[in-house]
Amino acid sequence: MTSRFLLYATPFLLLFVGLSLFEPYLYREFFSSTDIDRLKGKEFMVIAHKGAAKQAPENTLKAIQKALDLRVDMIEIDARHTKDEQIVVFHDATLKRIARDSLGHHLTDKDSVHDYTLEQIKKFDVGSWFADPFKTERIPTLKEVLDLVNEHNVEFNDDVIILVEIKHMNHPHYHDFAEKMVEVIRNEPNGEDWIFVQSYENEYLEDIHELDSLIQTKQLMIGEDSAPLIAFYVETKVHLGHAKVSNRMKALNPEWKTLSPRRVFALHAGGYEVYTYSDNSNELVTRDEMLKMLNAGVDGIITDNPEVLIELRNEIRALK
Repeated sequence: MTSRFLLYATPFLLLFVGLSLFEPYLYREFFSSTDIDRLKGKEFMVIAHKGAAKQAPENTLKAIQKALDLRVDMIEIDARHTKDEQIVVFHDATLKRIARDSLGHHLTDKDSVHDYTLEQIKKFDVGSWFADPFKTERIPTLKEVLDLVNEHNVEFNDDVIILVEIKHMNHPHYHDFAEKMVEVIRNEPNGEDWIFVQSYENEYLEDIHELDSLIQTKQLMIGEDSAPLIAFYVETKVHLGHAKVSNRMKALNPEWKTLSPRRVFALHAGGYEVYTYSDNSNELVTRDEMLKMLNAGVDGIITDNPEVLIELRNEIRALK
C-alpha cells in the first residue's frame, strides 16, 4: 500500500514543488496585470537607484541632485571603504568599469576601491564614461551625499530618504564599517529619521542595531550570484525568522523575479514593507513592467529611471 501510494503521489508532489518554485515566473508570464485602473488609490515609494542613474553618472552628486529635482521619495546609494577607511559612494569593488585616471585611461579589475586613499580616489574621473559633460564628476564621500540631501530637505521642507547599501567586502578595512556608518548618520541632523541602511549581509544590520536601535534597516534578499527561485525560501526561512524575533527589519527588498502576489501578501502579513527591483543593467524597466510590480502589491520600486515611475504615479493619482 505504501509503495503504491508513493508511486501515485510522487507526480503530484513533484508538480506541487515545481509550481511553488516557478510561481513567480508563471505569475509574470501568464497572470500579471498591466491594468492601471486596478491601482486606483494605491500609494507607493519611488526609489531612485544610484540616483537618477539614466540621466547622470551613477552614485555621483549630479545623479543625486537630478533625483532630488524629480522629487523622488527615496534615493538608493552604495557605500564602500577606501584604503584610509573613509566611506565613499561607489557600487563596484573595482574601479575598472567607470573610472578613468587623469590621462583618461581606464583602470583595471586589479584596481580595488580599498587600494586607494580618499585623496587618490578623488582624482579619478567617473563621469566621462557616461557623457563628456560629466567628466568633472568625482567619487563622492557618503557625508557629501548626505549633506546634499539634507540641504534639499531643509530648503524644500521635503523628507527624501537616503537608503545606503553596505557593499560586503572580505577585507580587514571593513571590520568596523558599522561603527563608522553609525557615526556618519548620527552627525547628520535627525539622521535616524531619513537615513536607512540595507545589505545582503545580515551581520552588518545586526551590528548597526546594536549601536543605534533607532536606525532603520532593510534586508536585501537574493544576492547577485544566488539562484533566486530556491534562495528565496532559504532567505525567508533563515533571515526573516531571525528578523521576526528581533523585530529589527522594517522592510525587505526582494528581486522582482522572486515575487508573486501571494509572496508579497505573506511578507506583508509578517509585518514587512516590500520594495522590489529588476535588473537594470541591460535596459530600462518598462512602464508595463512597473504596472505588473504594483499590481502584485509591492510598496515601492527601485529604478534607474525614476522619472517614468513618477509619471505613472501621477496617472494613478489622477484616477481619483
